[in-house]
Amino acid sequence: LAVQGKLVPQDPSDEPASELYNGIQTDRINRQKEGIDKKKKPLEEIDDSDLPFHIPHSWRWSRLAELVYLLGDGLHGTPEYENGTKFYFVNGNNLRDGEIVIKPETKTVSEETMEKHRKRLTENTVLVSINGTLGKVAFYRNEPVMLGKSACYFNLADDVYKQYIRFAIESPYWMEYALKHATGSTIKNLGLKAMNHWPVPLPPLAEQKRIVSKVSALLSRCDELSTEMRSRQSTTDALLTALIHQILNGTK
Repeated sequence: LAVQGKLVPQDPSDEPASELYNGIQTDRINRQKEGIDKKKKPLEEIDDSDLPFHIPHSWRWSRLAELVYLLGDGLHGTPEYENGTKFYFVNGNNLRDGEIVIKPETKTVSEETMEKHRKRLTENTVLVSINGTLGKVAFYRNEPVMLGKSACYFNLADDVYKQYIRFAIESPYWMEYALKHATGSTIKNLGLKAMNHWPVPLPPLAEQKRIVSKVSALLSRCDELSTEMRSRQSTTDALLTALIHQILNGTK
């Protein structure tokens, strides 16, 4: 519902997403002229017949590559590991619930190796698992990490709210798109071309923030209900166990 524009009311006073989009394109062109980013090939127009649902008139369909400054993946291969350092080699399986999770089995590398393969990550970097388990999302928060190939990264333009993009990727819509374009039967792999070409339902910036606020509140309530259900189930199980014990021992 959120990515279809059906979760929160539309505000006609919002600057339309087309203006947001135009500003991002101008900024991207300026960055290329200044040599900050490489010039990219123009992307093919989005065919309306390929779109899975309608969006509000103030929104805009945009390919992900049009909303980012940089998109890539990690090292294709195995680095030389070094035990006992604080520099971690992370892959898609280290991404969970918006965080980079360092597991006991996560390998470490030397600072020199990490610097050699360091990607240009920023506070607007979103990480997504694109190999094996698809669609796990994390935000980069200056962790000393080196990326493997199953972790895709992209640096969002300043006027795209990364929490909204996270929820869009965690939606059924993105998963359907990913499975349609992934290769491999047992282990799924989503290529960078498919990530670049993903059609993003882009709301006005103000609405992106309203959506995130609403979804976060709903997810929090879902967690509360889940905890209540587990608590009730635990009580039910305890009562059932006591009843069975009474029956087996011939007591009431």
